[in-house]
Amino acid sequence: MGLMSWTEKKIHGMTLWDFAIFKIALALFGVIIGAYISLFVKQYLWYFIAVFVILYAILIFRIFGK
Repeated sequence: MGLMSWTEKKIHGMTLWDFAIFKIALALFGVIIGAYISLFVKQYLWYFIAVFVILYAILIFRIFGK
């Protein structure tokens, strides 16, 4: 099985909520990276990291746990 067919198979098994979690996790990752620019985000960096790790763990479980 090639990478593309594996990816398509996994994407077809995802729900709208899975895509929402994926997008939120990526947005939080961008916020974490951008923390070195903004003092507000840097102040709450560990909260953003915690939420990112939780959402990413849910996503990985949903993708590889099925």
